[in-house]
Amino acid sequence: MLFSQGGVRQPLLSVVIGIRNWGLDRLEIAIRSHLQSSIHDIEIVISDYGSDNKQEIQAVAHKYKCKYIYTEAKIWSRSAALNLGIREASSENILTTDADIIFSPRAHEILLTHLAIMPNSVQIIQCRDLPEGFGADNLAHLDWEQLFQVSSIRPRWGMGGSATFTRALFSRLHGFEERMTVWGGEDTDFVQRARRSGSLFNWVEDPEARIYHIWHPPDSRGTSPAGTKIVQQNRQILQEDRTIVRNLGQSYRGASSFVPTVSIVITTKDRPTLLRESVASCLSQTFQDFELIVVDDGSSDYLKPALDEFADDRIRLLHLERSRGISFARNAANRIARGEFIALHDDSDLMLPHRLEHQLGAVIDDCAGSYGGWIDFDDETGALTPQPGRTTFDRPSLMFTRTLVPGSVLIRRQVLGFYRYNESFLANPDYHLFNRIARGGVRLCHCGHYVILRRSHSHHLTGTDSVTPGLTVAVSKAMDRGSISVELEQQYKTAAKATQEATIPFTELVDAAQHLPPRLTAKRARIELDAPLTARSGQFQALGTILSASHCLHLEFATGPAKGIKAVTIPEEPSRNIDDIVSRLSTLGMIKQISQLTLPLAYPDVPTLEADVTRAGSREESHFAVNGEIEHLLGVLEKHCSHCGLIANGDFGFTLALPPLQPSVRALVHAKLRRFLTASHGQGGA
Repeated sequence: MLFSQGGVRQPLLSVVIGIRNWGLDRLEIAIRSHLQSSIHDIEIVISDYGSDNKQEIQAVAHKYKCKYIYTEAKIWSRSAALNLGIREASSENILTTDADIIFSPRAHEILLTHLAIMPNSVQIIQCRDLPEGFGADNLAHLDWEQLFQVSSIRPRWGMGGSATFTRALFSRLHGFEERMTVWGGEDTDFVQRARRSGSLFNWVEDPEARIYHIWHPPDSRGTSPAGTKIVQQNRQILQEDRTIVRNLGQSYRGASSFVPTVSIVITTKDRPTLLRESVASCLSQTFQDFELIVVDDGSSDYLKPALDEFADDRIRLLHLERSRGISFARNAANRIARGEFIALHDDSDLMLPHRLEHQLGAVIDDCAGSYGGWIDFDDETGALTPQPGRTTFDRPSLMFTRTLVPGSVLIRRQVLGFYRYNESFLANPDYHLFNRIARGGVRLCHCGHYVILRRSHSHHLTGTDSVTPGLTVAVSKAMDRGSISVELEQQYKTAAKATQEATIPFTELVDAAQHLPPRLTAKRARIELDAPLTARSGQFQALGTILSASHCLHLEFATGPAKGIKAVTIPEEPSRNIDDIVSRLSTLGMIKQISQLTLPLAYPDVPTLEADVTRAGSREESHFAVNGEIEHLLGVLEKHCSHCGLIANGDFGFTLALPPLQPSVRALVHAKLRRFLTASHGQGGA
């Protein structure tokens, strides 16, 4: 018997049986075969996935002192049943099987022996099928020699009725594929992913380790038209999905012996406020099966009270008595990490909620990890600068393009165990590390998404007091270029120029804005109209009255032949009655929808944000003091602008805010606006 660190009993082996509406007689025979094992420290977990005879199955489980869990479910899923059972299992060693499979007395012992020799493996015993006449009614006494003589061996097409592996491997793969329902393929899929992740697949060939399938009438669940379609879907997943980690929206943290799939590593020094925001963003991930290691690199104040506020047992604090630099701190974290993957994170960065889900979902075939785009943000205005990164991770792209930032990387722990940080670099050692990783032929994939919000560069000084990060990178790149010939350097430049920048939808940028610190954002209401408002029927003039009530409107103009105003965005503030403004707008035209937006302070509406990021960070706007001739003013703007802002100035007319325009268009619009300018306009906007 083993014990966990918390003193909880850990049996040598947890046998997990998934079941739904199966015969109780077969289940009892299977349980008895496990209890007759040559090793007695076995836990049996019965995972009942929606059986109609719940009470009867539970009674059998209690009779043999098995752990019983029940899940309400309409459709049978062996994958989900096994995953739920493994979550509740207590051992580090797992054997999954069915309620109609019996095991010879030494089978468990031999499986564990092989697993101890090859812990990074899936151990399989080739199943033998018992003939008709050897059903549950005829197996009150198990004569193993007779069973061997009458049985026929199955071909090695699947997994044979059982699989034995460690909880660590289960966590690495994140369980059996739960998109596979009803029947078929989940075992093979599990093994294929295990092998892609670097595990061994071993058929145990020992005459004393045998398993048998109890005869019963054929199951019809996979033969109906609906069942056949599901089996085909399972086969398609098996053949086409090359990812390794699955069920990213599920959590298996309920286990008494939880092994995280990911270790998030943050190094920090004397920045508790930034650290709180960073940790909070990590804990808000859609993928929850992780641990969070915070390395305190010699802070003057102890950080534990700040982390205790989160009351989350996944947070582990490693306190270094004196500062040793970020390289030493990250190496120290990597040594104690338990996850299959390590997610690097800076204490001033904010994880976007789907980061781990997106990055784990991008790990395919022989990829050792993934990275994503990042969004730089101004820590005073929230202004955003998207950085999609490059789709190719190799030495040329690292040397001559901005491929990635370290805080966007998720990588196998084993890789960082081999390619350690160079501890002579006190700051920004990442280029040196990733260059060595790329030179070693390690493959990282771009996940196709933004994964972090990254504060302005001045904040990226974790673990150092005096070393300029840019200088460290410059030194690393100079050393790297010095190691290659001029001819090879030119080849690298050409190759880097050919790499593609990742394409990430603009909508991800808008979604990311809502995860900025609240002090950098403002609420907006965007009112989209069913048909554009036009100058006809006095609709433009009526906007002047609405503007006086709302103080500020941001207008979007329709493109194409149908000119007019298609949407209005209003700041949401306590002093403004949004419902009243919506009611007034509804008298001008049918409202299609109202959207609540959270935008950075730097942007009054989505079009301004889009114009900003598509003009490579140019935030030049034109502001004019204009008179109250709203109808004619908007008639000019709808022909040349995609959007504008209007702010009421009481009796002095309005302030007009125009977006950045092409030089020729800008000159034309400014010329046409002269007749609307007021005496208070001055020279700034023209």
